[in-house]
Amino acid sequence: MRTETLDNLFIEEIQDIRSVEKQILHALIRMAKGLSAQGLWQTLLPLLETTEHRVTRLEQAASKARGANAPNFALLTARETEVLALIAEGYANKQIAAELEISIKTVEKHRQRMMAKLDLHDTAGVTRYAISAGVVDAGV
Repeated sequence: MRTETLDNLFIEEIQDIRSVEKQILHALIRMAKGLSAQGLWQTLLPLLETTEHRVTRLEQAASKARGANAPNFALLTARETEVLALIAEGYANKQIAAELEISIKTVEKHRQRMMAKLDLHDTAGVTRYAISAGVVDAGV
């Protein structure tokens, strides 16, 4: 995961947290004014669900960021990282070329350079590396 993407995600999450704080304050004010237990539950349940979703999203982003510290990962260009992810997802060179709208020869060159930088020698190694670096999930 690229640093600026991670930074944007954290900024977005901070804004969401501030929104959650406002919603909690609103619920507390309603509670002080005599909100019933059922009304309080109806107010807080959606808040808890969205908070849980946000926490999960942040944990996944942090995990990917930690995985991005895999050996030599920083040496890859953005395009090589895209090719790495697509190879790990099982795409063939022709499919990668179509997906990225580049020629097959360009895909082959990106693949060759990426594998050389990472000292990888086969597709299985690329896939293992991509999973360990957090570029793709193991379930892909």
